[in-house]
Amino acid sequence: MLGHSRSDSMSDDEDQSVQMEGTHRGKEKAKRKRPPMKKRSAVWNHFTLLEDNPNKCICNYCGKQYQCHSRLDGITNMTRHIKTCESYKTFRAQQSGSQQNLTSEGGKENASNLVLGKGWSQDACRRAVTKMIIMGELPLSFVDNKGFRHFCSVAIPQFVMPSRRTIGRDVMELFLEEKAMLKSLICNNKQRVSLTTDLWTSVQNMSYMVITTHFIDSDWCLNMRIISFSAIEDHRGKSIGKKIVACLQDWGIERLFAITVDNATANDSVVGYVTMQLLSWRNDDALVLAGQYMHVRCCAHILNLIVVSGLRELHASFTAIRNAVKWNSTYLMLMTALKFQTAFDRMAEVDKPYEAFFAEKENNVRRVGPPGPDDWESAERIVKFLKVFYDATLLFSASLSVTSNLCYDTIGLIESSLTALQESTDPWVSSMAYSMREKFDKYWESTGKINKMLIIASILDPRAKMDFAKHIFEIIFCNNSLMVEQMTKAVKDLLNEFYDAYSAFSASSTPSMYGESGLSGNYGGTSSSQRFTTEANLVDVAGGEYDDAFQVSRPFLGYARKVSVQNESRRIVSEVERYLKDPVEDPSNLKLNVLLWWRVNGSRYPILEKIARDVLAVPVSTVAYESAFSTGHRIIDEYRSSLTSAMVEALICTENWLQSKLFANPVYNLQEDIKEQIFHMELQEELIRSQASTVEAVSADIGVMDV
Repeated sequence: MLGHSRSDSMSDDEDQSVQMEGTHRGKEKAKRKRPPMKKRSAVWNHFTLLEDNPNKCICNYCGKQYQCHSRLDGITNMTRHIKTCESYKTFRAQQSGSQQNLTSEGGKENASNLVLGKGWSQDACRRAVTKMIIMGELPLSFVDNKGFRHFCSVAIPQFVMPSRRTIGRDVMELFLEEKAMLKSLICNNKQRVSLTTDLWTSVQNMSYMVITTHFIDSDWCLNMRIISFSAIEDHRGKSIGKKIVACLQDWGIERLFAITVDNATANDSVVGYVTMQLLSWRNDDALVLAGQYMHVRCCAHILNLIVVSGLRELHASFTAIRNAVKWNSTYLMLMTALKFQTAFDRMAEVDKPYEAFFAEKENNVRRVGPPGPDDWESAERIVKFLKVFYDATLLFSASLSVTSNLCYDTIGLIESSLTALQESTDPWVSSMAYSMREKFDKYWESTGKINKMLIIASILDPRAKMDFAKHIFEIIFCNNSLMVEQMTKAVKDLLNEFYDAYSAFSASSTPSMYGESGLSGNYGGTSSSQRFTTEANLVDVAGGEYDDAFQVSRPFLGYARKVSVQNESRRIVSEVERYLKDPVEDPSNLKLNVLLWWRVNGSRYPILEKIARDVLAVPVSTVAYESAFSTGHRIIDEYRSSLTSAMVEALICTENWLQSKLFANPVYNLQEDIKEQIFHMELQEELIRSQASTVEAVSADIGVMDV
């Protein structure tokens, strides 16, 4: 539809002016030249003059053309047309909301297209614009963009564009709506969650703290939601801990399983503060095992520290290549740059700006580079070595799939790789492996420093169970049977401790024979204070009327409770043993959906199922995998840095929630980014070749002229 004004009706006076406009103006002096008169009739709100022929116009609705010479034709035909134009009537009906648009369902590729009625709504369009700005990370002022307004005037002419202030209010309204729905989901299910937290920095050097919740819902779907993004005054452990506790209270979260943080010293204080506060809430199931295994160290951060410690000797070589390439990941940077080594060498010869770039100073020091033969040789030697760590980082930092069950296996792979590299005949590789091993042992030495909850996670993978854990112990402890047995026993005991705790949680939260709701069945008790209130079971020490201070329970009740706990413990142990003795799933099936397996088979292990739901939801990294080897800090962009902290939180949280709802698996496609980078590098190489050809041609011409 062609562009047109939003005026959609003509008054009686305007209609009369339409009739008068068509009268002949023969008495005007032909020789007198005057500037063209402005079109005053309302009918011109519905027609547009053709650029190539100003004596013709076209209907803005149906596209029909009319002669419109000011002296010979007039506007009578145009006036009659607009009164009978069906396209114009459709437009007015859409604007008033009395008629639906007809759209095809399925697209051109679908042979069975269906024509459906779809209503138009100003509010729906405004909500869609709000979501577009949030999900596209656009500035609120985008609604004032002339190009966007022009597009809307053509595509949706009846849409009245809101102002940036209106969009700001809509953003906050949508944020509160989505927050209420998510809060209801978490609170109504009394969901136990795990958290990750990290710090971000704006271009104004303001610190922001992000808190993300991870949990597996009743349908066994893994959820990751940002629940807080707020400014923080400093990076001290107590300040961070207070923010986490305040966030839990704001969201009504009373049950916490784990907190995954990086290895900053302050984070030890963070976990300690949160643990102390939750224990003081006097909620028996706020933490599991008093929070002993709540602190999970970011595995991607540990890997980064290990790699950095091994690359120190090659710092200059990598810096030279990085200055030429600019990339987030060391491994990806080297892998891609090596493919274009020839191009970089040629750039150093023919591209003057490239050479001048390295002649500049950065922090009063001349830039390292351009990369030379020794730098490229070092890169070739290390790129394969880094592949193991890169793959491990991808696994650790996946945000939309379970990672805790594969963490222990990956740590074992890294330790085996370092052991093999230490025995390398290449002294340079061996030396690097030893440097990395020192950092590895600081956090994961012989699994003694690993949070054993991660080993439990591997056991809850039906392809692994206890036999796999024992297999890893044999590799790590070099078949030292005593150490293997000790470690196996320690992990199995921890598994039983988890089951004891969850059994107690289940008994206290579910009405049972000896639950808080009192005794049932043959005993007939109903007292919430867990005392017998019948004459046969209550003993009045003082005599006379009952007094709470002197009401006591018969010994048989205490004995009954003790037997109940013992029976429950026996049942739990038998459930654990049954799971461990049941056949494992095919270990070669790498595509097994662990969550789907528990959804189907969980009813066979009711207590174990509850543990699996919490343990498998634990993230082992605080960062998205595409930035795990990042050389820079996460920065709030220039548009959002100028907003209030409340608006920044609304934009970032709502974007995360909308992405989670609209896309079932919004996985960051790193391969597409690699292809994009390679494409641009190929263009650069082609440009270099073109420049080189031009230089050679000019040189040849100069030579001919000299001759």
